[in-house]
Amino acid sequence: MTSPFSRSISARSGVQLNYIDDQSEQPSTDTVANNMAITGRFARGRIDKVFAVSKGKEKRLLGAPVSLSVSRLGEPYVHIYEALRKGTVQAIVSRLVSATAKNQLMVCTAANDQSAVWSMVDESVGASGSYLFAIKHLECFSDGVIAEVHANIATDTTGAQVASKIVSLQLRDVITNLVILGPYVGSLDPAAQDEFGQSYYIADIVHQSTDVLQVVDVADGATVPTSCYFYGKASSKDVYASQTLSYFTEGPTTYTTDEMDAAIDRIRKSKPSFTYIGSGGTENVALISRLLDLGLLINKQVAWDILGSLTPDAAIIFYDSIGSSADSLYSQCYWAPFTATNPAVGGNAYIGTSGQNIGFRCTRNAQTNAKGIAPRNVVIAGSDYGVDRTSIVQQYEMDDDAGDYENLAVSRINPVVYVDYASGGKYAWYDSLTGAQTTGASKLIAVAEMATYVDDTIASAAQESLQKPMATAIKTMTTFITNFLGACQSASYFQASTVLDGAMWSATIAENSADPFEKMNINTYICYDGTNRITEQQQTIVRT
Repeated sequence: MTSPFSRSISARSGVQLNYIDDQSEQPSTDTVANNMAITGRFARGRIDKVFAVSKGKEKRLLGAPVSLSVSRLGEPYVHIYEALRKGTVQAIVSRLVSATAKNQLMVCTAANDQSAVWSMVDESVGASGSYLFAIKHLECFSDGVIAEVHANIATDTTGAQVASKIVSLQLRDVITNLVILGPYVGSLDPAAQDEFGQSYYIADIVHQSTDVLQVVDVADGATVPTSCYFYGKASSKDVYASQTLSYFTEGPTTYTTDEMDAAIDRIRKSKPSFTYIGSGGTENVALISRLLDLGLLINKQVAWDILGSLTPDAAIIFYDSIGSSADSLYSQCYWAPFTATNPAVGGNAYIGTSGQNIGFRCTRNAQTNAKGIAPRNVVIAGSDYGVDRTSIVQQYEMDDDAGDYENLAVSRINPVVYVDYASGGKYAWYDSLTGAQTTGASKLIAVAEMATYVDDTIASAAQESLQKPMATAIKTMTTFITNFLGACQSASYFQASTVLDGAMWSATIAENSADPFEKMNINTYICYDGTNRITEQQQTIVRT
């Protein structure tokens, strides 16, 4: 066909049609509001970085749950299980693991005996001898894995079977026996190509298919002889050499400060984004403190628990032991003095409620209005939300005369107890305080939710304006903030303020007076809507 235009014209006559310039895009007000980050001890999972767990994948990715009567370290699993079922889309998990943990290579040899096909060797040593290849599984299953390999039949020009370079590799779950990785089919020859001219080398095939399995070594000139156990077929079926390998050893489960720091750092560097940090019910003071410090650093709220078997006085002492890390709006502490059935593995135990609370927050955040704003001003507490567990038995009865509720509130601990509402009794999050040591609005969880969302969203948009001309950046951010805070106002985030002369918010975006060439200042002034925590009722009887 004849084109009526050209993309580039210099001296000649014609029509130059430039590429379409779409300037309609606006910075997004969306955040990843349905994910949580959590750390804990699990039987499975990567140890080099965080990994995402979605609903129904807990056993596959984390291993089997552990009864809390066996180990309290099994509680983070329950928090993930409940959070995913209440609305969290993904749990971003940083696995606590000892520095002495060992992830060995699984080495395949072309042996005649199935039991001699697979072996293990330390990665620092590497494979040696008459091996074919070595693989590394990065998901680090403490319960091991079933490694399987098969070699396709190869023939010469006469049709006779000869040594093969084409292998199939797969891993099975030792519990379910299901194939969890593979099969990956490729050649032991690094120069091999498929019919499309793409690499057919087994290491490349695996690399292109998954990031949790690596072929770290293939022996030079590796081939599978016809006498090998896993060569060809038997009874018209491919022969696989299968063996259960306990290749990963996690080491001690009493973690050092360096090991906890490493787990926290993996969350900080997480590529999948998240909105909340959950403590997983840990009773480790040092770990809770580190999680709270991380929340302060990256502007994320941290929901954590105090063990329900403690009395209110003991709970307050435990809270105080965390130190100043708990004294911020990012700290949100719950204490649930009841036992209930463990939903993940059965048995009755004290289980923290922060994971379930985060799940409800994620469900709420998914319910946005026409302008994309979620009702973060609605706190997960009170009569609208109840703890969803079975066989709940409250083991400590609150004593109002002894000041239990008052003392917990002063210490910024939110009790989770049975409350007899007019709409029906339930085990509910009774209060909604952050750890902020103030009488101002930031002591309210709802305000913390709104304020962190506003800051995250504006900061994300400001990131997009970097390296733009100053006037363009100021104009872009002024438009965005005006529209964004207006949308938040429509969602009832704000209330009128006398400080702002009756307005609900104001913002100034301008170049910095001392450094106007490269620095832009963004200042917002916001009066958030509060939460009805205290209602004072008075009846006065008057005379006739």
